[in-house]
Amino acid sequence: RLLRGIMTPAMISAVIFGVLLAVTPGIVDLGAGWVWAKVAALVIMFLVHANLSRYRRDFENDANRHSVRFYKIVNEVPAVLMVIIVIMAVVKPF
Repeated sequence: RLLRGIMTPAMISAVIFGVLLAVTPGIVDLGAGWVWAKVAALVIMFLVHANLSRYRRDFENDANRHSVRFYKIVNEVPAVLMVIIVIMAVVKPF
C-alpha cells in the first residue's frame, strides 16, 4: 500500500512539478552542470524505484532471488541518491 498509495504518486507529482519548474523561464539555468548531475541522479532514482517495486512483487510471490545482504545494500541506495540530489539543488557545486 505504501508503494502504490504514497511513493509512486509522490514520484509522479515530483516529476510533473519538476518539469514545470524547469521549463519556467529564468528559474533553472539548463547550462549549469549541477542540473544535469541532478537529472542523472533522478533517472537512477526512478530505475531504483522500478527495481524495488519488482523486488516487492518477488517477495509477494515468494520468489525473491537475492540474499539478505543484497537487500540491505539496495535499501540504502535511495538515501545516497537523495543526498546527491539535495546537494546538487542546494549547493549547486558546478
